[in-house]
Amino acid sequence: MNLTSHLEEPLQSPGLGPAGRPGSVLTRSLVPLSWVYGEIARIRRGWHTARSRRLDGPVVSVGNITCGGTGKTPTVEMVVRDLLAAGWRPAILSRGYKAFRRAEGAAAPGEGGRLQNDEARVLAANLPAVAHYLGKDRYAAGREAISRGADVLVLDDGFQHARLHRDLDFVLIDGIVPFGHGHTLPAGLLREPLGALSRAHLLGITRSDQVGAVTLSTLRSFLRRRFPGVPQVLLSARPVEWVQLGGGTESPEALRSKQALAFCGVGNPESFRRQVLSLGLRIAELLCFRDHHQYTPEDLERIEAKAVQVGAEEVVMTQKDAVKIEAAKGRARWKYLRIRQEVSEGAEEYLKALSRLKRKS
Repeated sequence: MNLTSHLEEPLQSPGLGPAGRPGSVLTRSLVPLSWVYGEIARIRRGWHTARSRRLDGPVVSVGNITCGGTGKTPTVEMVVRDLLAAGWRPAILSRGYKAFRRAEGAAAPGEGGRLQNDEARVLAANLPAVAHYLGKDRYAAGREAISRGADVLVLDDGFQHARLHRDLDFVLIDGIVPFGHGHTLPAGLLREPLGALSRAHLLGITRSDQVGAVTLSTLRSFLRRRFPGVPQVLLSARPVEWVQLGGGTESPEALRSKQALAFCGVGNPESFRRQVLSLGLRIAELLCFRDHHQYTPEDLERIEAKAVQVGAEEVVMTQKDAVKIEAAKGRARWKYLRIRQEVSEGAEEYLKALSRLKRKS
């Protein structure tokens, strides 16, 4: 069995990607296309790296090597908070995948103009004083951020954006599904061949608290052997509070033993399921939507109807879902979980990597 597939714990929800489970007939038939895709990705990275442009300030990239959610948004928030604590003036740069435009004059501080997506709204809510620039041309966005006072740029989802030079490549690996079933797209979920991780300055294993000790140890050993010069840190998302739509908060333990309907539109719904269960809730049903799903009034009515059907006392979601749900009237039991990413092991390596950033004179 392929080691990279063996490391991945089975998902209990949809979201396995275009080819389904590893070893399926469809997956095997797509492997030749994956070879072509991987070679193109390798050539593209080399071409852009050789021509990368530098900004007049250090760039920290938080990225990954697979499609789907690996915890980039809470990690970006963590990095920005730590840079602020160290006296930097950070700004966030992101492509703004599936972004939309708000009405004229509706932009809030830190949202990067009227263009935004769900992740930008989460960061704006949690880091209201930090500017966030969305757009495909991140070099131009970075120059604008620096002209407005930023002295360090945090590149959200930037590992494949090799056209922009970065001073720290912090690459995240999902502890639950670390290597996208061992193949590049379309047979697996790898965005580029695994060897690209040798270009990382720091590896962060996210959801490290949601996998077994043997699985985590095997993953870490594999990474050490394959990429011996790249330090590792373990990351975990600490539950902060349950937030009721429309206001009001409760401690993470407040819903223990309650029957809940859970729903989410994130890249790794299994992670959310495990986190909800770890807080003692009983999940009557988990409804999974596509990542970045924009909820319609009809969606919300169906969710409420399902909650009644299964006898749920609570309806729970992620903050990424909540920022797209504005109609809170009549939904007092609808709550989202606010989390805070933390380095659970390897803090010295992480802080050392940040301390190496050099201020431009």
